[in-house]
Amino acid sequence: MPDTVLVRSRGPVVEVVLNRPDSRNALDREILRELLAALTRVVEEPDGRVVVLHGAGVGFCAGADVRLMERLAEGGEFKVAFLAAVDTFQQIVYLLATAPRVTIAAIHGFALGAGLDLALACDLRVAASGTQMATSYVRYGLVPDGGGTWALPRLIGLGPAMALLLSGDPVDTEGAYRLGLIHRRARSGRHVGDALAWAEELAGRPHAAQIAIKRLARVDPRLTLSAALKEEREAQRRLLEEGHVARFPPPGSS
Repeated sequence: MPDTVLVRSRGPVVEVVLNRPDSRNALDREILRELLAALTRVVEEPDGRVVVLHGAGVGFCAGADVRLMERLAEGGEFKVAFLAAVDTFQQIVYLLATAPRVTIAAIHGFALGAGLDLALACDLRVAASGTQMATSYVRYGLVPDGGGTWALPRLIGLGPAMALLLSGDPVDTEGAYRLGLIHRRARSGRHVGDALAWAEELAGRPHAAQIAIKRLARVDPRLTLSAALKEEREAQRRLLEEGHVARFPPPGSS
């Protein structure tokens, strides 16, 4: 069985690749464990300064693996397994957002639900033309559990964030750029190359200063990501217990 997460070192730049293309890089327990382990190793690697996260195949990440969720639901262990996956996912989000590395998400095709949360956890985002992005949890009776309610208002303002969060509607690359959701647009097929070029440029800047800036800008002691993640998990638990969760869609649908 191929690795579900690939790591490629390019000097001071490290690529981390979601590698479940047949499942549109949907997140199951295996890929979550592998991604957390890979990112932990990357953070501990002394030479790496910038991390570029991207997906193999036709898109970045379709969110949670709904086929697995449906099997868990049929087996009667849905709530426990779902919240265990949320715990692992939140560790990944927190690591991307707070690690002493510059992190760039190179997005193409789609970044949906938890996939968009992964991209939002990164410091910077590059998206290929035609990419569809959606925080689609609300359509299935859920709240974002990867920091979306914390990140979106800070990135694009409360009004636009509420429109995306409450509707679950997708936004394309051009719309995301106008909102400030992404930092750079790329031609189709060029998102990884453009992100790597940007990463090389950033790797040439003083690393200690970058990390100090990241810490100051991203971790507000008054409204911490850690607190937001706990609140999201608690809201998710309540929704699961109260039976508000709708049937999951197939991977990749918006």
